[in-house]
Amino acid sequence: MACPCVNNAYISVDHQVLTLGVKRLSWRKIQCCIPHLPSSCKPICISGVLYYKAGAPGMSIVESMVVCFDLRTEKFSSVKFLGTSSKAPTPTLVNFNGKLGLLMSGDSSCVNLSRTTTSFELWVLRDAAKHEWSKHVYVLPPSWENVVTEAMLITGMIGNEIVLSPGYQNGPFYVIYYNVESKKITKVGVQGMEVFQGKYVETYLTYCENVKLF
Repeated sequence: MACPCVNNAYISVDHQVLTLGVKRLSWRKIQCCIPHLPSSCKPICISGVLYYKAGAPGMSIVESMVVCFDLRTEKFSSVKFLGTSSKAPTPTLVNFNGKLGLLMSGDSSCVNLSRTTTSFELWVLRDAAKHEWSKHVYVLPPSWENVVTEAMLITGMIGNEIVLSPGYQNGPFYVIYYNVESKKITKVGVQGMEVFQGKYVETYLTYCENVKLF
């Protein structure tokens, strides 16, 4: 497994790769022909390609791009995104049926979602070579206002369900699942989070712990 070394402090064409599973671990420097500055948006890996949102010199916030790093060939490429990034500068990168998706609120300039949010906007990468995206809008049902009690963050997607979670532990902790096909909203409480009262919380969907005894 390999991954590029990303530095948010400056734009660079030099990156480093560390391959795991080999006898000798060492960092190798590789070059990228796309000078860019990665954003704070969480990266995602789909079918051996690592995707992360970034900007480039002279590129406005509306004209953002997604950088693609192929773990097999260790080559970089990029995909332009000219959608509604002016609304949401840091959309959540998701795996939508094996394709890269950019998920955001459909009617808010803030990354947080609230009771007043009315829809989700999802841009799915159709053709990376042609920079083609398809747009999907999912309108929330009226019951949304009764379920959400605080600001929520888009954590990601599991199948056809959008997963939301609070960014801070301010009370009983819960996550929300919204099925984009059935329009069903499910609220699930999480126990044991009281010790983190007042703390910032990061929620992950793909974490797996190996409990095997060695």
